[in-house]
Amino acid sequence: MLVQQESVNVPTWEEDYQDRVNPTLMTELLRTSIPVLAHSDWSITEVKEGACTSVLPLNAPTTNQHGTHQAALISLSADYTGGLALATLLRGVPLAGIHRCSEEESASLWLASMNVKYKSPSSGHLVGTCQVDAKKAEMIKTRYRRGDRVLVALDVEFHSNGELVAVAEMKYFAQPTIQLTPAPGSTNRSALFGHKLKASARMIAGVRSRMSLNPRLTVQCPHATHSAGPHGQLLANRLEASLPQLPDMVLARTQHCDEALNAMQNVKQVVMLGAGLDLRPLRHAHRDPEMMWFEIDLPEMIAERRRVVSDLPTQYQDQRVQLEADFRCDELKDVLGKSDRFDPSLPTFFIYEGCSMYFSNEENRGLLKQVHELMQHSDSMLWTDIVSQEVVTGRTNDQSVLSFLKGMEELGETFVFGLDDPEDWLKQMGFNNVSSRSCREYLQENDLVFDTYTFCVAGA
Repeated sequence: MLVQQESVNVPTWEEDYQDRVNPTLMTELLRTSIPVLAHSDWSITEVKEGACTSVLPLNAPTTNQHGTHQAALISLSADYTGGLALATLLRGVPLAGIHRCSEEESASLWLASMNVKYKSPSSGHLVGTCQVDAKKAEMIKTRYRRGDRVLVALDVEFHSNGELVAVAEMKYFAQPTIQLTPAPGSTNRSALFGHKLKASARMIAGVRSRMSLNPRLTVQCPHATHSAGPHGQLLANRLEASLPQLPDMVLARTQHCDEALNAMQNVKQVVMLGAGLDLRPLRHAHRDPEMMWFEIDLPEMIAERRRVVSDLPTQYQDQRVQLEADFRCDELKDVLGKSDRFDPSLPTFFIYEGCSMYFSNEENRGLLKQVHELMQHSDSMLWTDIVSQEVVTGRTNDQSVLSFLKGMEELGETFVFGLDDPEDWLKQMGFNNVSSRSCREYLQENDLVFDTYTFCVAGA
């Protein structure tokens, strides 16, 4: 349970106003995160603790055929006006998706419902105000600091030319972002956790659909555009704008892993640990009708994989097995044991891609020790990717790396695990014939950001 310590962690209102919620800062951050706010020239004009005032101008982008405000944009303004009034009460807590932050130190705010009553046409600049009364404000602060989910209704009033134009009842919930992640083995799983999980997988699929300018990168997935969908393509565009190196890093790991798989002799089965929306099985299955693919991920992602693949004309279902698992609590041998088609004595290629950086050292060790135990054939291999320690700690003097880390924080993608010597780490768990190659070396790039990412291959 997350509890804020008033005397240690919570800044004064003046400090919080300056650093987190002042009108200039929040207008800029919200316009960046929600482009329609910038397009309409919406802005915040005043922020107090438990209160927010905004202005929706009367201009071409905001008006309807009558020259008055579009009702939908009034509702949009109500959403962010009330949301910011609520956010001011979570003193010192950055907002996920808005501020630079990590899951451990941020709050997630979502609109649960709205009821807007339109009183009269709005024919001038529209001023929106939300004021949380003292009793409700204290309830919000108490519940959040206690670690409880906050569910609260706030009123937002809109005036234009001195007249009341609309009144909106906005119902929000807020909670520490880390609480959206279900406990290991829990069946009580938040829909928002599932949404975030699928959004991340779609974003990576969107990146995989890109063409790189680096001549070294030639592998493309013909199904990536489909699996990304419009959501993944949009997120990939945003990612590329914030982190220009990351697309090539994703494409490089995809290709390096493919090359390691293609080089493996007599491989009979492939185990994908954290399969996401990687449709690699559909790219490779036709080459060897005898090869089996075991796609393992959380229940939400397995359901999404099935939905995406169901729309494709060729699915290779007889070569693919989907298995649900939570690596934090499930034993890999038990998960694979659910299928009578998995045989640990056969040459097996294990893929642990894009996952290690999100698990702790202990969790990674536990999972990879299980992998090693299942590599009962001398030709079995593991492929994995690992970020450097400086990506986790932020301790670097290189400006390009610092800019990269800033972009990761802005996307809410903070890593918890990294290594400076991944080969030694893998050998400690019993792996043999370990080799590694930095993304920078692989791509033959000069940018030091690529040096923070390493691809590893290890044998039994």
